[in-house]
Amino acid sequence: MSFYEFFKDNARLLLFGVLLTFFSGFGQTFLFSLFLPAFQEEFSLSSGGFGTFYSAATLTSAFLLPWIGALIDRYNLKRYTLAAVLVMAVSAATISFSYGLVMLFVGILGVRHTGQALMSHISQTTMARYFDHVRGKALSIASLGHPLGEAILPVSVALIIGYAGWRNTYLLIAAFVLLAGFVLIPYLLRNQERRYGAEVAARDEQEKKSEAESGIIRKRSWTRGEMLRDSRFYFIIPNGLVSPIMMTGFFLYQVPLAEYKGWSVEWLATCFVGFAAAKVVFSLISGPLIDKISARRVYPFMLIPMAFGFIALLYGTHPAFAMVYMMLLGVTEGISANAKTAMFAEVYGVLHLGAIRSTLVSVMVFSTAAAPIVMGNLLDAGVEFSSMIIGALVFIAVSMVFALRILPVFDSDMNQ
Repeated sequence: MSFYEFFKDNARLLLFGVLLTFFSGFGQTFLFSLFLPAFQEEFSLSSGGFGTFYSAATLTSAFLLPWIGALIDRYNLKRYTLAAVLVMAVSAATISFSYGLVMLFVGILGVRHTGQALMSHISQTTMARYFDHVRGKALSIASLGHPLGEAILPVSVALIIGYAGWRNTYLLIAAFVLLAGFVLIPYLLRNQERRYGAEVAARDEQEKKSEAESGIIRKRSWTRGEMLRDSRFYFIIPNGLVSPIMMTGFFLYQVPLAEYKGWSVEWLATCFVGFAAAKVVFSLISGPLIDKISARRVYPFMLIPMAFGFIALLYGTHPAFAMVYMMLLGVTEGISANAKTAMFAEVYGVLHLGAIRSTLVSVMVFSTAAAPIVMGNLLDAGVEFSSMIIGALVFIAVSMVFALRILPVFDSDMNQ
């Protein structure tokens, strides 16, 4: 089935996935970085101080996610999603009206938790659960909201901040999310539970029955506890953490990075368009590839483009290398956005995917919380970006070696 036919047959549910991944941009570091100078000036925070503050909000989100994210397995999808939208809108408004660090913390926590964590979690869990044999295609289409947000939001928000100020910008974000969410989500999910729900329920029931009778499908419907006791998990998870960790740190401090390289901040911000374009192209390429050869065979190698991107950043001096760096990071993001969810669905099944994936995202959020603290304090201590880039390359190499454990040829559990 072609992308066009697949999209035509499932347009509403796929657009629901796109909308939520687009909304996730409001909680991502690349957008918060645009408010960083205003936050530092308004609340008298250094780079390291804001990094610690930002990481504290991120860590709190990580603590909450395993419980809140798992609720998607138990509650109505529309109500669960609208609740997340409401929290995001209220949190954005809280940032706008914050005049102390406590209110700012609560607002950032709410936007980070719903944006960075829940919006993508809802989108990808829904795609992986409702689509089986075309899971890669569904994930690749739903993931298009990420590059769409990365292409539109930085430029738009930067212009609005310059015209209306950062407080009014967050009020506009709150209004936009609330209006778009409560109008579009009920429309996009109309009759979707009825259309896909019976098929998913039948598949889940078959998995439960097969487990009870023979245990043959055991590997396709692991619980969260079983996953955490599986040794493979600890070999393969680092590879899924590299990209969010590195991009959280390097994107948050893109202004000092541009100054270090001698590039204009405006040019580096413009390069997000290249990042988004590469992400779109390789998201659409990797989805069918995953359906064809499996996510297991893609997952260990998805960081290779990012490695070359950091090499370009390390040695390149001409402004064109900024675009090369951003596009190669976009290639890895396009592939990994699909490969991570699909791989865990292949290995651990979809019956408890909400609980499983919320745990994965929680681990990711915990790990990304370290990046602003470490990089912010390294910058305050005078450490150059070249040393941080070399450290990133070492992290990538080690993680890729560990991830080879999931390849079928090395996975002793696969044929059990």
